[in-house]
Amino acid sequence: MTDYLDRQTKIAATALAGVWFSTLALCLALLFAAYFIFLSISDPQHLGREMAEQLELEIGSLPLTTASALLASLIWLTTDFMAAAMMLLIRQLFAGIRDGSGIFTERTALRLRRVGWVLVLIAPVSMIVDGIAGATLRYWADPTGITFRLGAEEGDIYAIILGLMLVALGHIMGDAAHLAEENKAFV
Repeated sequence: MTDYLDRQTKIAATALAGVWFSTLALCLALLFAAYFIFLSISDPQHLGREMAEQLELEIGSLPLTTASALLASLIWLTTDFMAAAMMLLIRQLFAGIRDGSGIFTERTALRLRRVGWVLVLIAPVSMIVDGIAGATLRYWADPTGITFRLGAEEGDIYAIILGLMLVALGHIMGDAAHLAEENKAFV
């Protein structure tokens, strides 16, 4: 009996650490977004240089107004908002485990699948956002030289694969939860 309680205590402690780490990651993502919004308002020119550098654009001068810098920030932060949503889902996943609802439950499986799908979607959304942000900045620098580029990086492929693996694991956990419920019904 004490072994079971000891394991439950360890699971709850580990899940609590997961809640704290995911909360920290969520706060960092929101702080990053706040920095971009602040930079849009306080120094739009610096934001334009930062974004052009991140997107590896050859833009000499980029006259951004506060409104255009805010628009560029919102476009650029789309992927970060998705990552923040994923961190919130992960936090809910750990909080549910910590509350003692169990690991192999339908709710936990559903949350894990949702995390996986968000991770799968982050990669293509990131590619599209980079293309839109680059095209927008190029257009603002030179309205006659607009181009749209899409490109995948190694990390994007890994994110898609990892996300699909989490979705598969979530389905397995959900089926295991159903199987366990059916077995309890027979006993």
